[in-house]
Amino acid sequence: MVTEQDAPGVVAMPRRPPVNVMSSAKEEEGPVKGELWAVLRALAVLTGVILTIGYVIA
Repeated sequence: MVTEQDAPGVVAMPRRPPVNVMSSAKEEEGPVKGELWAVLRALAVLTGVILTIGYVIA
């Protein structure tokens, strides 16, 4: 049976390295907040333009 005297006082917690957030924004441009939506919106517009041009040509 383990008593308080037998148990170690400090629990060893594994330390993880900090999470690196990949961002195309420069440091002086501010935080990354909302960058994903900007990229998705740009991809949606690009896809729409390509489909529209394809429809007009066809």
